[in-house]
Amino acid sequence: MTATKKTQLLDTLNFPEDIKELGSEDLELLAQEIRTRLLEIGDFCGGHLASNLGVVELTIVLHVLFDSPKDKFVWDTSHQCYVHKMLTGRLNEMFTVRQKGGLSGFANIFESKHDAFGAGHASTALSAGLGLAHSREVLKGDNFVVSIVGDSGLSGGMCYEALNNAEKIKSNFICIVNDNDMSISPPVGNMSHYMTKIRTSHMYDQARKMFDDFLTKIPKSGPLKRRIDKSIEHFRDIILDNKVGVIFEEFGFKYIGPIDGHNIPILMTALKYAKNYNGPIMIHIVTQKGKGHQPAELDPVKYHGIKPKAKPDKPVQKGNISSSDLFGKTMIDICNKRDDVVVITPAMIGGSGLTEFEKVHPTKLFDVGIAEEHAVTFAAGLSRGGAKPVLAIYSTFLQRGYDQLIHDVCLQKLPMVLALDRAGFAGEDGATHQGVFDYNYMLSIPNLTILAPKDGPEQEAMLRWAVDQDLTVSIRYPKGSVISRTDLPNLSFKELTSELLLENKENTNYDLCLIGVGSMAWPAYDAAKLLIEQFNLNICVINPRTIKPLDKHSLNAYISNSNYIMVVEEGQAIGGVFQHILSEFNDVAIPLNQWIHLAIPDQFVEHGSVEELKEEFDLTTEGIVSTVKKRLGLNY
Repeated sequence: MTATKKTQLLDTLNFPEDIKELGSEDLELLAQEIRTRLLEIGDFCGGHLASNLGVVELTIVLHVLFDSPKDKFVWDTSHQCYVHKMLTGRLNEMFTVRQKGGLSGFANIFESKHDAFGAGHASTALSAGLGLAHSREVLKGDNFVVSIVGDSGLSGGMCYEALNNAEKIKSNFICIVNDNDMSISPPVGNMSHYMTKIRTSHMYDQARKMFDDFLTKIPKSGPLKRRIDKSIEHFRDIILDNKVGVIFEEFGFKYIGPIDGHNIPILMTALKYAKNYNGPIMIHIVTQKGKGHQPAELDPVKYHGIKPKAKPDKPVQKGNISSSDLFGKTMIDICNKRDDVVVITPAMIGGSGLTEFEKVHPTKLFDVGIAEEHAVTFAAGLSRGGAKPVLAIYSTFLQRGYDQLIHDVCLQKLPMVLALDRAGFAGEDGATHQGVFDYNYMLSIPNLTILAPKDGPEQEAMLRWAVDQDLTVSIRYPKGSVISRTDLPNLSFKELTSELLLENKENTNYDLCLIGVGSMAWPAYDAAKLLIEQFNLNICVINPRTIKPLDKHSLNAYISNSNYIMVVEEGQAIGGVFQHILSEFNDVAIPLNQWIHLAIPDQFVEHGSVEELKEEFDLTTEGIVSTVKKRLGLNY
């Protein structure tokens, strides 16, 4: 795929060098061309559209005034760095973004020397930027460091830990707060209210008007950067010393703002001043998420992350309800009947399927912002107070609340439900978002019950069971549409037992005991049917359902009577379900060479569609069949 609309500047200039000599009119034209290209990329690749549309002018000005890669740009979460990629030698690869083998949808230090720090989770840019700035001081360097933080990122605890240490910097350090009044959903909390108060103050409108009046008097000749250099000394009073960002001044920052983040001359003036400031300085810019594309401006939540438009040869198929939406629907019904049940989300109302839940039960939903550590301990406090909390959180995000899960929840045996969304492959968001570590980081924690449903009906049954228990229960479910099949009856889930999906009752000496964990249960079942048909093998297939504690009594009858035992799991191999089963059955005299393990090897999983990633690691029906054939020495 290549761009369908040719441009006057974007496709002809050598970036980032040539951008530094453009005049104001050319910079405005370049911004328009970039937005047009972003829409084309979104149509073809999907991805984060609205956030990138909002930082076009900011990114242009950064590359006009600074010299990447010597100067370091640290993007918080970094999903808004598409424009940065375009301007740093990756323009012709942008139609591969988020595609398997293509560009990452986030900053990636292995992809380009211009990506100073990689991130897919929020609230990291200040800490990383301060580290880069202190490293510069230690090594006596002369480069600049700029951290770009979203206003919603300020809800995360790491930002405050970094702010608390900012005054230790004795040289230049620039923090840009990109205030678009949005996270994935509207931001929450007192910091959000504080930013809104600043944004809506008369200072913002007054400064913008003064700036517009002043710019009409600047001679139009020459590149904009040189004209700003000449005029900045006469214009300091417009953008400095507005006493509305007092809280940041208390943390040791010089505060500038709020200023219009879509006005290139204003941005140029502020950042030019910031470059010459000796110490930490914060520039508060106001931008519009989805800028320049009316549908995204009107609905930035919908256009935060978009899917590619359907190709003519691959029409979109109407699928089942998603696992996330099934969770939200089930929670509505549970909360209709239970006054004590509440739901917590760390800024993921839409992503966790809770949009409708918020409308039906607004007082039972707590959105704590991008604050996963707080979310876990907040849930612990709710539980200790007698409520029954259900924490809706992505598998990859619960990693950030690991200490709280151990120290504040499981150590105290506090009843709650952890609804782990996006468990397993998360697809195009890549290594930072793949939910492939939760088995590994949770299995070692005492007092934690771990459940893995094979499909939608089992997910719903487990959730209804879990809220009735005096236990800490984790339920992991995958991204995408739920599996709902009718070829086997749906068993109720009333106790911590496994489910036998397939067996030959006439012969209990099995060639293979195939254990499909969670999302791998149905592929294991289908693989067994094929193997039986092709090779007349005697196979039993087990859906363990409860990973911890294992239903050892039921499993033992099949494992001890099988020539081979195969465990298939959508997670990391080291420390996962396979090793857990091995440790539980170490008293059963089964040689290790009779065990077969199919999981993700010791590596991070890069981006690609969920289907592509499952194929890559043989976590499909065909992959299971192929692995069994090789291991058992079956003829092809």
